[in-house]
Amino acid sequence: MQLDRDAIADGEIWRLWTGQLCHWSSLHRVGNLAAIAALAVMAGRPLLRWLALLPLAAPLLSLALLGLLPELQTYRGLSGLVAMLVVGVAVDGGTIGRVAALAWGAKLAFDAISGTPSPLLPAGIATTWQAHLAGFVLGLAAAMGFLHLDRKTASPS
Repeated sequence: MQLDRDAIADGEIWRLWTGQLCHWSSLHRVGNLAAIAALAVMAGRPLLRWLALLPLAAPLLSLALLGLLPELQTYRGLSGLVAMLVVGVAVDGGTIGRVAALAWGAKLAFDAISGTPSPLLPAGIATTWQAHLAGFVLGLAAAMGFLHLDRKTASPS
């Protein structure tokens, strides 16, 4: 189920979706799900439209990782999609959502600069901060799309 470059090249394209559903450990899975739950509490009902994008965002994120990181052979985890939801919380979650997104952005920068391993990952597994950045970019694209739709529905035809 993990995102596996060689398996995808052999035709197992379903891994573009399922790679985000696999995790390196139970702690990794619980941490990712806890992050989604916390974001849902912060943003409430408006986060539903962001959650609805996950089936489309998952393969886009996988393709971004495969294209941007030729050395990446395997990937597991929801954190890239969590990053997309962080943008949703920044947009639809009010002040607390924007503060949480700023804190997350600071963590992303720290991870990218320091290379510090995540306490959620087993020893020897590095944080793929590029997945977080790609998820953030997907979130920005979704935010622009939602802004366009919101303006279109708010203005009379």
